[in-house]
Amino acid sequence: MKLRLGEQDLVLNWHQQGLVAGALNGLYGREILTRAYCAESDAPVSPQVLFSLLKMQPQRLLELTVRQIQDVIALDSQWRFDGSLWFNLAGELLKDDRLFGSLLESTLQALPPARRRRIVLEVAEDVVDSSVILERVHTLRRQGFLVAMDDFGAGYSNLGRLHEGGFDIIKLDLGLIRDVTERIWAANFYREVVDLAASSGSLVVAEGIEHQTQSDFVRWAGVDIIQGFLYSRPQPLLSEPNGGLPHPVGSPRQQEAAALLMCS
Repeated sequence: MKLRLGEQDLVLNWHQQGLVAGALNGLYGREILTRAYCAESDAPVSPQVLFSLLKMQPQRLLELTVRQIQDVIALDSQWRFDGSLWFNLAGELLKDDRLFGSLLESTLQALPPARRRRIVLEVAEDVVDSSVILERVHTLRRQGFLVAMDDFGAGYSNLGRLHEGGFDIIKLDLGLIRDVTERIWAANFYREVVDLAASSGSLVVAEGIEHQTQSDFVRWAGVDIIQGFLYSRPQPLLSEPNGGLPHPVGSPRQQEAAALLMCS
């Protein structure tokens, strides 16, 4: 996809990062990521810079989100990817009536119910700050989509919103995992956050898992899903079987059980 921001032409493509079921090692799904490059120099543009620019032009942000979902769904229809598909929804699209209505009508509502159940829409914790956002979350869930709160514990935690939101999935901010293998208080705090998130009825995702000791810890802490470089690094989403993502570890029986967890 090509996109013009200000005076610069950018080339965008879609990457993926796998998530695994914590108890089984089977592939749970893949998060779809955006990577940008300058059209003239081919120099990469960091995601932080890209989205800071896009947030100043919400219509462009809507165009990117719609195109990303449509492209990935088209590939999924052709290749039948394993697991669920996770997309990030920026707060600007949720807060604006026109943009949210356009996203629903142009893209999301066109998807059949069976496909909606395989889609997880991620909403960052720091935008879950109003009744408007919570109503958007409820609308998406009524439409048959799974909704995840992303980056829980990043510094804006609102415990009331955790229960009011009715999120299907809570993704723990990667900053929470950094000291758990070295400091007892950090390990105890992490376990308490997992218990709190699970008490809302949500599945819990551990982000930022890079080492086996971290993986062993979060499994002990009771998370349902694991995401991080230990299992999968971001890589291009390809037009080939399973999008080019390596097949998950585990027997067919384990993978079947992981699929059942996804539908629970």
